[in-house]
Amino acid sequence: MYQSSADPSRPSGPTTALDRDLSWLPSALVGAALVAFAYAPNILSLVTIWNNEPNYSHGFLVIPIAAVIFWRRLVDRPYSWTPYQASWGTWALLGGMLILRGLAYERGMSWFETATLIPVTGCVVYALGGPALLARAWPAVAFLVFMLPLPPSINTMVSLPLQRIATAGSCFVLQLTGLWVVPSGNVINLSTPMGPQQLEVAMACNGLSMLMTLAATVTATIILVPMPTWKRIVVLLSALPIALISNIARIVATGWCYYYMESELARQRSHDWSGFLMMPLALVLVGLELWLLSWLVDEADIEPTDRPIGLDAIQPRRA
Repeated sequence: MYQSSADPSRPSGPTTALDRDLSWLPSALVGAALVAFAYAPNILSLVTIWNNEPNYSHGFLVIPIAAVIFWRRLVDRPYSWTPYQASWGTWALLGGMLILRGLAYERGMSWFETATLIPVTGCVVYALGGPALLARAWPAVAFLVFMLPLPPSINTMVSLPLQRIATAGSCFVLQLTGLWVVPSGNVINLSTPMGPQQLEVAMACNGLSMLMTLAATVTATIILVPMPTWKRIVVLLSALPIALISNIARIVATGWCYYYMESELARQRSHDWSGFLMMPLALVLVGLELWLLSWLVDEADIEPTDRPIGLDAIQPRRA
């Protein structure tokens, strides 16, 4: 409820968490509780999707990661809160988003109704702390988009090409590594010592889960880790090919397990374990990419102003 002033008797060293003004935190918690209460049915629906849809199981981690992003930005740029009187435009925008939510509910547009949670959160942040708080919070608010599943039409439009690419790429690598395989639609026909075997690239194995999880992980990385803008763009654009490579590696490993293993239980276990190893492989590839980019470009050429995303736009306050 006040703006903290510097104590001239205190040393001018780096501040700690205890030195920062957290008087805004109770208001922020109340605002978050109100938004959570208003959107409780939508949040419960999202939890059901995260629990039942493998493609979106990463949704459980989105809110904690968004909280870490917000807190990290406050650590990097301490915020002294003063009561902010939001303009009528802010409340009008918030009211308009709630009206859109009501219209979406009446028309049965559940995805759009749930999606209004993100701009409503941004409006509440602005109403609580004005431009200064929103400048620190907007990456965390934008990161909440990873809570949402893809709209059904886009989900189908993306899933089918991913399934075809995974099948074609896996067949190519399996043939390259010495297996005799013939693709038939989304089924890979394998010639094994036990006779012909079929490996189906099901919809659940099309790589969409890997893509969504990796996109969220890479986005959080480029927000939190200081790096030049060009490197952020390159790493973000690489999420799709890295996800495809990881999924193809999983299918190829499963194909070789089908070649060597006779037990159906062993084959199922190999399928499951290769799925568990997809994310570590993807993270290793991202790490190798960052190392390669740092090796290609001299770090001494990077400007010292490179900071976590968005903080370069926040100007230091004058005493």
